[in-house]
Amino acid sequence: MRTISLYALLLVTLLGCSTKMGYYFLDWLIEWKLEEYVTLNNQQQKQFQHDLDQFLTWHRTEELPRYEKQLLQLALAFEKQTLTPQLWAQHVEQAKSHWARTLEFVTPSLVALMSSFSDKQVQQVIAQLRVDEKRLNQKYLGKDHQALVEMADERIEKRVKRWIGKLTQEQKQAIHQYNLSRATTLDMWLEYRHEWIRLFEQALKNRQNQLALSHSLTILMSQPDRLKSAAYKTALDANTQDFGQLLITLNLLASSQQKRRFQKKLASLITDLSELSGSRIQSARNPVGEFSPFAVRGIAMKDSRN
Repeated sequence: MRTISLYALLLVTLLGCSTKMGYYFLDWLIEWKLEEYVTLNNQQQKQFQHDLDQFLTWHRTEELPRYEKQLLQLALAFEKQTLTPQLWAQHVEQAKSHWARTLEFVTPSLVALMSSFSDKQVQQVIAQLRVDEKRLNQKYLGKDHQALVEMADERIEKRVKRWIGKLTQEQKQAIHQYNLSRATTLDMWLEYRHEWIRLFEQALKNRQNQLALSHSLTILMSQPDRLKSAAYKTALDANTQDFGQLLITLNLLASSQQKRRFQKKLASLITDLSELSGSRIQSARNPVGEFSPFAVRGIAMKDSRN
């Protein structure tokens, strides 16, 4: 379910704030997240910023129109009530293809950057990944099935509420029933993450061989299913189908007001994507013209993290 949620999230949101504002500060967000894992030297930072600017230009012009097209298809399916679990699964696969193209574009830059890492930087990256893993283990391990279901209920209810407003008891029950009946993947997910980190660490230790590093990153990022067990993949596929059925049920149970809210928010997102892909938006790091006021806000936001 967490994998499904990730790809769904790629479809329906960029950041917690407005899509246009969020995309405008995407360069800052990426750098901010990177700083959590590794401290770059001046030369690496300069190259990273150059590569990031190229990526954002490509992503805005090439990928955002694809997101817009898919969201239009989803909006129509919800409006006409033609969405099926099979169609939802196809949309999930399409979202995965968006992710795969993005990773294909950035892999050469990642290889160049990671191959320049010092031993200290590699240790820094792996140490933070281990911290992330420990936090996840502390959050989920040791909890009984009921507690995990309650956590999943709260997580999905919060996401759905953002799109349709306050949920009815029938809608909450539908979410609860989905979480009760879906295949349990927690242990397999945590095991997969642990193995992923182990292989990533191995790839970084062999980073001087750029061909081998590129091959490893392609598998780890673009083809992660190759690392998952047959049982895990089967469970994920079943949950994808079941989640599609949940969306159909929630749509059928939705009031006229909820449907109007959902269509309005989705239409607004599609409009934002259309405007972004056709505009000459500058990054918060290099603002020009009418975007200058946003840069001031971006600096304030960045300083507030310290």
